[in-house]
Amino acid sequence: MIYEHGGDIYSHLEKGVKMLDFSANINPLGLPTKVSAALASAQTAATVYPDPYCRALCRSIGEFYGVSPEKVVCGNGAADLIDRIAYGLKPKTALVTAPTFSEYEKSVTRAGGVVFRHILKENQDFEIGEDILEAIREKKPQMVFLCNPNNPTGLLTEKPQLLEIARLCRDLGTTLVVDECFLDFTGKESQYSLMDSLEDFPNLIILKAFTKFFAMPGIRLGYLLTANRDFRETVWAAGQPWSVSGIAQTCGIAALKDSAYIQKTLAEIPKLRQGLVKALTPLPITLYPGTANFLLFRTECPALDKKIQEKGILIRNCGNYPGLGEGFYRVAVKSHEDNQKLSEALTQVLL
Repeated sequence: MIYEHGGDIYSHLEKGVKMLDFSANINPLGLPTKVSAALASAQTAATVYPDPYCRALCRSIGEFYGVSPEKVVCGNGAADLIDRIAYGLKPKTALVTAPTFSEYEKSVTRAGGVVFRHILKENQDFEIGEDILEAIREKKPQMVFLCNPNNPTGLLTEKPQLLEIARLCRDLGTTLVVDECFLDFTGKESQYSLMDSLEDFPNLIILKAFTKFFAMPGIRLGYLLTANRDFRETVWAAGQPWSVSGIAQTCGIAALKDSAYIQKTLAEIPKLRQGLVKALTPLPITLYPGTANFLLFRTECPALDKKIQEKGILIRNCGNYPGLGEGFYRVAVKSHEDNQKLSEALTQVLL
């Protein structure tokens, strides 16, 4: 078995080695105070079956975004919902950008579909350009996956362009799935999210998760929003009924109530990110512009991830991303102290 994502601290723990993990893009502020309190008092949730429809959590999500809770379907993380979208809606063909999050392609392929890759150009900083419209017109895929901001590039796609893509997909009868899991970190949801366009596009599904922003990847909690009732019922039915534990539901409700944590994150992450950019800029690497809580860069140094591992740090080798290749790496934005350790280690290896 080959693990192809970040966050594999366990292979090193098996050897008795604790690593500083920059390979997973988790909020460096750690678990919200209200979530910690919810975990401590969640014994009751562990002694009964969880609500299969996550009704209280859906109401909280609806209140948070100002949408009807009926538009929400919860799952065991965004990856679970991607799988359920693929197995439930069963697209025969799908279009993804490259590079992007690999689970879109994997899920569609596992479900028996064929995936077309729209290659993003490095000389355009991997931006999603107008040519994606021509690719959609040419291929006429049954489903399109977009990630905004994209992973691993961190680049945002402007809302007017997203709306143009959404209109084209609607006209073609194509389902559009927009992954906004990292959009929370930008503080620009009102400018870039399609949340307020759900009613205009019955072909639209928006993916979100608690994983990264609320630093709770081990709790496994994601959700989607769509105005399409058939989509909601089909995706829900494609998973097992108790996919979201009672503990996860309790923690999700608590997270959305922690406004102090949310505001602190929005204030701190841009500063930490800028500090890391400043520290890495003098190094012989190519940094790509982005807005999320991670940075993508390219280097001529071979096996950089292995050399950094020797210094007790994990970074994400992006060589397995279609559209990238060897020499591309992604690092998370962490605390000032941790970012300093990363920049020092990279300086020692690269200079």
